[in-house]
Amino acid sequence: MKIGTDAVLLAALTDATPALSVLDVGCGCGVIAFCLAQQLSHTQTHPMVFGIDPDENSIMEARQNATSYPLLSPDVFHFIHGRVQDLAAVDQRQKFDLIVSNPPFFGNDLKPTDASRLKSKHRDAQLSFEELLDSVLKLLNPNGRFALILPKIEGEDFDRRASEKLFCRKRVFLQPTAKKPIHRVIQEYSQENGPCEEHLLVIRNEQNEYTEEYKAVVKPYLL
Repeated sequence: MKIGTDAVLLAALTDATPALSVLDVGCGCGVIAFCLAQQLSHTQTHPMVFGIDPDENSIMEARQNATSYPLLSPDVFHFIHGRVQDLAAVDQRQKFDLIVSNPPFFGNDLKPTDASRLKSKHRDAQLSFEELLDSVLKLLNPNGRFALILPKIEGEDFDRRASEKLFCRKRVFLQPTAKKPIHRVIQEYSQENGPCEEHLLVIRNEQNEYTEEYKAVVKPYLL
């Protein structure tokens, strides 16, 4: 799983600039981490950008990408081979101002035969919503934020579980076209209660071209 719409939109619609430390859960080759680092590079010279993934090849690729990242020093990036559940269990002293995730979200759907795609997309035995929530609560600073992207149904499921422990402060519905149903939702949580902003972003128009709003959102990150 390389660069995709979900990853870029999650990064583009999450404001990283107040954060001094960022953790990308299930970072893959680092797409979201590098997009957020681009935001941080405008205000900071040495933020802490972490990524964690159980797939060793992905972490190796992310580390290689960090060496050629043009906006910040490679030592800003820390890519960890492992599970976020284990990181939360062994080192709760490390806290993050912003945690993001494009997690494996399908639970009972028809699964791909390719092992790497299976890990990326299916949460069975990889990272349940309960485990993700528990890890975030252990690793998030008290005034920190947690943002993730999920399909609409899975997003509703996650929100029901999260609402017992976190407050949803922003929700962005993503719609492929104005005539198609919402297929993704970005949800941002904090431990501080307050109103939840809601927005709708339509990706393509009737001519199947990207909408001006979508192009404006992703313009800083794509050639």
